[in-house]
Amino acid sequence: MKKSAKQILEDNFESKNDSFLFYLREKSLFNKEAFRQLYDSIRKVADDDVAISRTAQQIVIVYGQILQYFLYHFDKDDSYKIVNMPENYNKMIEYLDKSVEYYFKTRI
Repeated sequence: MKKSAKQILEDNFESKNDSFLFYLREKSLFNKEAFRQLYDSIRKVADDDVAISRTAQQIVIVYGQILQYFLYHFDKDDSYKIVNMPENYNKMIEYLDKSVEYYFKTRI
């Protein structure tokens, strides 16, 4: 059964199994498919009629945690390393930035 955009966002917010944040946090793995699902989900909920307060909170927290794990990965003094980190990670951050910006632009 295909998960809804809202459910994918909720799963990332809670770092549930198979979410992008689960792979980053628990497996230190950049899962491209889970990232794409999260990106698409943020864009989808921006187009749906969803209460902004809870959704906005989830987007901001998930976004912040992803950036935090990326920073840990590049910190030479930190043992945390992401397996399968794309070489074009800056492009992934840019995609994520655009999806988050899109959500808030459609709400303000």
